[in-house]
Amino acid sequence: MARLDVSRARAAASRPRGLMTIGSLSLVVPMIVLLVGSGGGLGRSSGETGSGVSARVALPITHLDGPGTSPGASSSTSTTADNPSSTSAATSVPSQVENQGLFNAGVPSSTLANSAQSANPTPGTAGVATAGSGPVSGSSGIGVSNAHLTLNGRPFDVVGVNAYELATDWGVNAGCGAMLSDAQLDQFFASLPPNSLVRFWAWQGTTAVNVQTGQIDWAPLDRVFTAAAAYGQRLIPVLAGQGGSCEDGGRWQDPAWYDGGFMQVYNDPALGQGTTPLSYWDYLQAIVNRYKSSPALGMWEPISEPEAATCPPQFEPTNCGGHQTCPDEAAATQALRHFFDVVGGEIHALDPSHLVEDGLMSSGQCGAINTDWIYVSQSPGIDVLSYHDYSDPAVALPGDQWNGLAVRLQEAASIGKPIIGGEMGVGGGTGAGCLTDAQRSAALVSKIQAQMAAGSSGVLPWDWVPSAQNGCSTDIGPSDPFMSALGGLVSG
Repeated sequence: MARLDVSRARAAASRPRGLMTIGSLSLVVPMIVLLVGSGGGLGRSSGETGSGVSARVALPITHLDGPGTSPGASSSTSTTADNPSSTSAATSVPSQVENQGLFNAGVPSSTLANSAQSANPTPGTAGVATAGSGPVSGSSGIGVSNAHLTLNGRPFDVVGVNAYELATDWGVNAGCGAMLSDAQLDQFFASLPPNSLVRFWAWQGTTAVNVQTGQIDWAPLDRVFTAAAAYGQRLIPVLAGQGGSCEDGGRWQDPAWYDGGFMQVYNDPALGQGTTPLSYWDYLQAIVNRYKSSPALGMWEPISEPEAATCPPQFEPTNCGGHQTCPDEAAATQALRHFFDVVGGEIHALDPSHLVEDGLMSSGQCGAINTDWIYVSQSPGIDVLSYHDYSDPAVALPGDQWNGLAVRLQEAASIGKPIIGGEMGVGGGTGAGCLTDAQRSAALVSKIQAQMAAGSSGVLPWDWVPSAQNGCSTDIGPSDPFMSALGGLVSG
């Protein structure tokens, strides 16, 4: 597929955004080599819990390439297999999509139904948005200085949580994970320290499409932004997922998708696809324009856990996770870099006031193995780097000497960009051999503090859920001791 012209994206990426004042920073981080055994790696799979919310468990690292190793010989893999929640019948909510000429030609007019009724408010309008209305204006105040995050110009070490299921609204959207009542949503944001970051799924297919009409409906996402703003919290909306779970039929995002396929609408009912009426590209523009002025917006994440791996034909289209291969690392690297140059550049053009975080796992996935990670991370479309950590809770800086976290922290500092732990999971609960919730909380605090001391700008544990779970999982319930410990980890 012919690539998009990235000249616009690259020009846009050079515009001022946030509080960007990149400097230089020398950071010495001790090199740690993790001896991988069972349960000691960064990868993980999902298991269903009683409430339909997925829990993550650690799996061994499967990629320990060293210099000179043939790219793609193996790959550390991880996919999010969050369980779609059942849909109940309810009154249809009208579709609401602003159309300011930003959509590509050819988008069906039915997808944009009722757009005149949901026009953007006047820029600068004060107040709190209500479900279905345009968001209010505002700026997160989050920027970058000397390869570290800042808040209103001051150094900012942020800790928050993942709560991927926040936009689930059964009867309106298909949802992903448990649904929170309005009271639970308020209680959640109220329980967080001020200036927390909350990462959640804002995927088109399961959060922004009305199950009754098949059209874009912003009400469930509006509800999340409204509640977060009311309590002074900030959000990282994630716009898509690598494995397509809780999305368009479970389609794997392959190298061709990163190399321009994100411009296409995938609609094949025979494959269970067709739940996303807009292409990723058109959805990106719609959601950025809707929420770029919300005071609750912290930063954007274009996709969770991107890797330009290839799905073997026998596992297409919905069983790729865990079976993906990396036959051409060089091509995969170029595809990932192209995606971030174009998509990140477009976000910057549409919203110069907020940063773009890359969502990478950063532990040796296809397209970002060894020093290829540096090349991808240097994209002007990326402001904030990411890693995901589901390793042994006793190991502060997991991974090997080529793709491990100690290396990534050094590399991030060398290219002048902050890096955050977009996900960190430690199992806890009542299961046999599992850490108690109190032990898990202490382990999380210790690990987060160590990673911040080594150069991380923040860590977001996985995953807050509205009710405590039985057994052993990475779920963090409202009464979990970690929620009380969170306040001591947040600065700014």
